[in-house]
Amino acid sequence: MKRRSFLIIILLCVLTQGILALPKVHVIATGGTIAGTSSGSGYTAGQVTIDNILAAVPDLSKIAELDYEQFCNIGSQDMNETIWLSLSKRINELFATGKYDGIVITHGTDTMEETAYFLNLTTRSDKPVVLVGSMRPSDAPDADGPKNLIVAVKAAADKKNVGKEVMCCLNQKLFEASGVFKNNSRDVDAFAAIKPDYTMPHGSKVGFDVTEVEKLPNVGIIYGYAGCSTLPLQAFVDANFEGVVLVGVGDGNFRADVQKIAEKAVAHGMKIVRSTRCPHGGVYTEGGEVEDLELGFIAAGSLNAQKARILLMLALTQTKDTDQIRQYFNKPIALQTVKK
Repeated sequence: MKRRSFLIIILLCVLTQGILALPKVHVIATGGTIAGTSSGSGYTAGQVTIDNILAAVPDLSKIAELDYEQFCNIGSQDMNETIWLSLSKRINELFATGKYDGIVITHGTDTMEETAYFLNLTTRSDKPVVLVGSMRPSDAPDADGPKNLIVAVKAAADKKNVGKEVMCCLNQKLFEASGVFKNNSRDVDAFAAIKPDYTMPHGSKVGFDVTEVEKLPNVGIIYGYAGCSTLPLQAFVDANFEGVVLVGVGDGNFRADVQKIAEKAVAHGMKIVRSTRCPHGGVYTEGGEVEDLELGFIAAGSLNAQKARILLMLALTQTKDTDQIRQYFNKPIALQTVKK
């Protein structure tokens, strides 16, 4: 009888421990305003380390068991493709251990949408990944970072977010990678979202495997305006860039002399994607003034220029065929169907 009671007690202890166990979340710090400190009339990003950031938000220990690392400490204007590749590989490495329920990445807001979109296309697990930032430095009296961090950790620890896109957290709101963009340079409510043509949850079979990729193809962006010069596009051509995103006016239109250079560039193997400087509406092959199929251009759809650039770079790691690359922009397709 005593042994039976002892076993029941042990079983209850095990069950209780399982119920009380907190989700495990790994925090990767990259810098940004959330790690910034005031200086003069402004602030300097990427000054505070992640241990100090987390120590300032003690309530996090009630939400999840946290591990953390200082991956880099920069303003997000200095984010680049080399860091993206390393960050993606690190995330995949962490998820491969099976130890973590989710990952949070502290990041500056200026390029957060780009990092989120890149990670959404390259993360191989469907567990939650949440990027979080702030619009006020860490030592501001009304710093918004701590509250955003609480929301981000909760989202990364929540099993309901398994299978969703990589998310961005700002002003205590969550946005998915495909639609989010920064639409205000100063307000704490700086992020907005469009309805994308499609969503593609990270970890799905249509994602890109960058395990063996050491360097992404060179792809640039050129902004259109009344009287725009041909010099930027010609410079990219002369520098042997593999692709360019033309941020056209209206429905992705460019002045005639710029388009002529684009047509010649396509004939020599460069990939040209047409986007628009308009925040809504997108650019599509059908119904516009430019004959994409005839001229060899690729329409960006609902993607803004910075996201179109990322998708083009990753597509070029798989194929040089323009029709196949168009399929990436039209809808998700499994990589195994792409002919190199």
